[in-house]
Amino acid sequence: MSGVSSEQDCPICGSNMDIYSDYNPFESVSGQCLECGFCYYTKVQQTDLEEINDIRKDYELKPIKASQLKKYSKEIKEIW
Repeated sequence: MSGVSSEQDCPICGSNMDIYSDYNPFESVSGQCLECGFCYYTKVQQTDLEEINDIRKDYELKPIKASQLKKYSKEIKEIW
């Protein structure tokens, strides 16, 4: 087992909140308060082409094509 469960105070209502972190297959975290309903979690998604190319421009990298992102979309959807 690669994950760790623990508790912490909820930042909203102060009740005990269950939290979990894991590092396999990548670092992820989640938490849920059973008193007020506050929750958070690592969300897995693929950045869209326009946004990724805007970021690449900031790093002075050449833009990529939609086909380059599409070839990984299935793996990204299946990883979680």
